[in-house]
Amino acid sequence: MADSLSYLDTALETGRKELDLILRGEVEEAGKLADERGKLLNMAWKERDGVQIANLRQKLVQLQTLQGQISHEAKRLHEQLRLELTKTKQENKRFSGYRSTVKPKSIFSKFISKIG
Repeated sequence: MADSLSYLDTALETGRKELDLILRGEVEEAGKLADERGKLLNMAWKERDGVQIANLRQKLVQLQTLQGQISHEAKRLHEQLRLELTKTKQENKRFSGYRSTVKPKSIFSKFISKIG
């Protein structure tokens, strides 16, 4: 009976850690925690028999709110990365325009023998 609620409590704590990692930009670690949170939710769902619906509902609403926050921050991070990539592409185009004018010329003529 308490197992399901303890799984949900652990999932909430894991979700909070995941949100903190996303805010810091540590996406890979946040992904690992998201997988762990998913497993915890599956275990809680399997153990839900005998748990009062009100307690279960309260935890699930908290998880839903937390999931909304995680999704919002992930979308914000995704948009930030998209803008940075777009900016980088534009800078690369600009720099490639200078490539032909800045190319260093060899001080040796290709017609001079380098052997002797």
